[in-house]
Amino acid sequence: MISSAAWALIGVVIGALLSGLINYLLQKQRFKHDKDMFLTQNQSTEMVKALLLEMMSHKSYTDRKFEALKKPIGGYSDDRVRQLLHELNAKKVDRDGEEWWYLVDREQERIAHLKAAKQKKSKA
Repeated sequence: MISSAAWALIGVVIGALLSGLINYLLQKQRFKHDKDMFLTQNQSTEMVKALLLEMMSHKSYTDRKFEALKKPIGGYSDDRVRQLLHELNAKKVDRDGEEWWYLVDREQERIAHLKAAKQKKSKA
């Protein structure tokens, strides 16, 4: 027969396992809730970033004027739009006194495009 001390030990082990399992399930549910709340609170910012990325990734344009980028976005200050562009890994350049932006990932494509445009201008 099992002694009362063994039963007590079994009870403690089962209690600890159940407590751990319940805490795990509660933490998992809380994490999911917190994640959903974060996404809900930041949904508009994520949509703006998706729009900016779509505009910056257009195959015909490696660079975009800042004015063109902020035109379809309402409710964001110029500095906030610039911050979002930095978050997308975009780089700012000054061209003819105007602010232009391009994705760092497309830098080689941009250089080739600018060289081609320069050669086209010099032939004309």
